[in-house]
Amino acid sequence: MDKVKISIVIPVYNAEKYLDVCLSSILDHDMHSYEVILVDDGSTDSSPMICDRYSGTDARFRTIHKVNGGVSSARNAGISLSQGEYVMFVDADDSLSPDALSLLSALTVEKPDIVIGGFNIYQGEIPYRTVIPYDSEFYPSAGLSEFFDATMHRLGELFRGPWAKLYRSSVIKKHSLRFNENLSYAEDKLFVYQFMNKISSAAAVDAPVYEYFRRPGTLSGGKTTARRLDQLLDVVPLYAEVFVDLMNKYPTSKALKKVFHNDIVCCDIMRILRTFFKIRTNRLTDSVLSGLYSLIDQDSRIRVFERRVPGQILNTLLYKSGSVTFARFIYKSVSFILSPFYD
Repeated sequence: MDKVKISIVIPVYNAEKYLDVCLSSILDHDMHSYEVILVDDGSTDSSPMICDRYSGTDARFRTIHKVNGGVSSARNAGISLSQGEYVMFVDADDSLSPDALSLLSALTVEKPDIVIGGFNIYQGEIPYRTVIPYDSEFYPSAGLSEFFDATMHRLGELFRGPWAKLYRSSVIKKHSLRFNENLSYAEDKLFVYQFMNKISSAAAVDAPVYEYFRRPGTLSGGKTTARRLDQLLDVVPLYAEVFVDLMNKYPTSKALKKVFHNDIVCCDIMRILRTFFKIRTNRLTDSVLSGLYSLIDQDSRIRVFERRVPGQILNTLLYKSGSVTFARFIYKSVSFILSPFYD
């Protein structure tokens, strides 16, 4: 086999329904200098046999079987085994777009630390929309602010998942980057932001390279339960702090500031604060509120009446009051009244 250019890491858990489509989409590519690392994470369906079938008939495919440890554990196992100059992540229920590997590989001539492409989004099996960078270009270190402005859309959608990207292996190894196995929500978003904080060059492809399927039961919206609140409190401050570092590193990027405001503050942090009105939790402390408010401090766009959403207006007013103790008292008082209706 030729020298490996791209290591494609695929965590597999009970994906028998989609796995053949996923793997066939990789085999359909003309490019041959890749390896596929299938990490069977303790599947109980026929996924292990499907993985073994591909690795038994194509030398570019390797399968490892491990005890179930979660998607982060599986991805980390794949990273450890990877031999390619770049690492790529594909989920077992998604697939690659036609020519994805060629499109991404064409942008590696100047050895960027990351190559990011677009993706097609499906609701179930129905095409929904396409998200792509604004242009195809290589960005040296001095041009990374422009890179973020070309790829950071309003809600940072291109950076929410680990797929549709080539990550330079040397950067992963140099900084010992891994997915956080202690997190069960948005751990992939954290990994992407941590990687972006370490790059010195980048490239973008203004075309879809990945087919992302939103399957029933996998969407992250809807009612915020006590369990989801705990998950948000575990991860949001982590990736928000990494994102603040990015904004400080690239202060001229307007897109970074916009995504921090729209996605992290108005969506994630405000979601936590709104939930404090509804759910009684011992996670609501002065220290936690102070940490969240210190992150909001970094948002130059925050306005009380920016959005006509009562919960957000009240949350912003409490933040603007300047008193963490007063805000905590209000949250606890209101949740005492409302929590029976949300249990």
